[in-house]
Amino acid sequence: MENGTKRPSRPVKAKANGMWKKVRYAIVILFALVLVQQIYTIYSLHQEKQQLEQQLQELKKENESLSEQKKLLEDDKHIEGVAREELGLVKPGEVPYVR
Repeated sequence: MENGTKRPSRPVKAKANGMWKKVRYAIVILFALVLVQQIYTIYSLHQEKQQLEQQLQELKKENESLSEQKKLLEDDKHIEGVAREELGLVKPGEVPYVR
């Protein structure tokens, strides 16, 4: 220090420490925002999964119902019953009557 050279004073170091604190806070805030976004995404996906599972159950029930209906429509006795009741059809030699 005798040569006329000066050491950097403390305020420069304090400014650097203050800058690093701001950088750390910014990083923490950034991580917090990313975490909140991820939590929201997980929540949304969970809601969508529940909705799709419910829709799947409803479609399975509908599929069962349609399968039973298909079996009925393939049954000759059922077809004959529908033809007689709803369409008033009769076999040859039978006498039709109206209720």
